[in-house]
Amino acid sequence: MSQEIELKLAVPQALINTVKDHPFWQSYSASAPKTVQLGNIYFDTADLKLNQEKVALRIRDIDGEFIQTLKTKGTSHQGITRRGEWEWQLSSPELDLTLLKPVWPESLGAINAEQLIPLFSTNFHRTKWLLTCEAPYAKIEAALDVGEVRSGDKSSPISELELELIEGDEKALEVIAQKLNSELNLKPSDESKAEKGFNLLVSS
Repeated sequence: MSQEIELKLAVPQALINTVKDHPFWQSYSASAPKTVQLGNIYFDTADLKLNQEKVALRIRDIDGEFIQTLKTKGTSHQGITRRGEWEWQLSSPELDLTLLKPVWPESLGAINAEQLIPLFSTNFHRTKWLLTCEAPYAKIEAALDVGEVRSGDKSSPISELELELIEGDEKALEVIAQKLNSELNLKPSDESKAEKGFNLLVSS
């Protein structure tokens, strides 16, 4: 297990291109950004037991490479989120329960494959920069995500910037976020993509 520590900033859609092309990135990143297309399917029980326990289970497709991810309940405050995270490579976009069983939260009870169903999807372009902050020292992956969450015929836009701590002092996340806020007026957001999807389900 690894601990995911990230800070999320909401990006107004009118500012997407401004954020992507802003000279700010050149001050912290030595390499050009990379953009990939990500497709994700989120799973839960029909009665949304995982969501009730703040657990997220998904399969991500990155150019035909499939990754199964389990994220457990964490804490979120002023955009900074801390939670447990497990990832496994898959050969196909099918859930592998044998990988899940050793780390499955006890609060959810036993896993039953028939109970876990796909409920919604997210599809977005991710533009990534690897940043280095010197004071305090940290390496941070910045990811600008633009796309949508979809459940049936309902959808919600994705337009956000995630700052994920790779190594170093997590206070650097706040340093970078404050600079982005001062230059681009980007505010912290505590709403995850999974929460957007579940909100669509509730509104159905």
